[in-house]
Amino acid sequence: MDIMIYGVPKIAEFGESVIAKSYLFLPGGKGANQSVAAAKLGADSAMVGRLGDDAHGRQLINNLNSYGVDTEDTILDPKTQTGLAPIMVDEATARYVSYVIMGGNDFISADQVEHALARRHFDMVLMQLEMPLEVVYRTYELASEKGVPVFLDAGPAMDIPLDRLRGIFVISPNEVEAKALTGIMPDTEENAVLAAKKLYEKAHPRYVLLKLGARGALLYDGATAELIPCFDQIKAADSTAAGDTFSAAFAVQHCKGAEIHEVIRFAHAAAGICVSRKGAQASLPSADEVEAFLQTL
Repeated sequence: MDIMIYGVPKIAEFGESVIAKSYLFLPGGKGANQSVAAAKLGADSAMVGRLGDDAHGRQLINNLNSYGVDTEDTILDPKTQTGLAPIMVDEATARYVSYVIMGGNDFISADQVEHALARRHFDMVLMQLEMPLEVVYRTYELASEKGVPVFLDAGPAMDIPLDRLRGIFVISPNEVEAKALTGIMPDTEENAVLAAKKLYEKAHPRYVLLKLGARGALLYDGATAELIPCFDQIKAADSTAAGDTFSAAFAVQHCKGAEIHEVIRFAHAAAGICVSRKGAQASLPSADEVEAFLQTL
């Protein structure tokens, strides 16, 4: 998926025109961001996706390959367009709104996932909701059959039935996504715990992991809820891809066998470096950068 990022002095209201001072045209999309983030953090990363067989799609494939991402199961489809996401970033707060045109993402098939899982071994599957819901469910089922844990980065925000994801390893929404799934906005620690408990009741994952922006992350395992703060030493410039970076960093560190709190600490550091830079994949840190940052604390 391509993304257009506009730096704006404020997010427009209905009927209002806001003059944007800058824009960037960049490769992105949640799945692609996560694949590249995982690769830059040292993982052997593979992407399952579908793009239009057009200039944008070919450019995105080449970009993924340049980071070492395996794209054998990313298909260029002449019957559809490459997805596009215009993103407006508030220059004062670094927060954003985005609009997602799904394009080829709507035509990802479970057969692609099955082929990927059959041809090589994976330590974890990291998925999101930028694909047909049935493929989301089948990805979990197919991975479970092979004993591969699944991390669901639950965006974009939508209310979906979670019964077919029962027992998933991690379900990890941000604030808006948590509200969509539970009806509870986790704007306080008390509400975050309530939202986490409701998600746990629906899906019984190993962990609920709420991404709470500058407040950190709330980890809930069905018995204990813990708010784990992020690092306040970092000045935010652009929060685009921060959640994708956090999820990928969590997956990579967990697969390396790190203890859960150390996993989240590493993920916070990676996401923090990401928000300190403008852009999407260009802002994603390497493992060396994250380790160097952690050594300064």
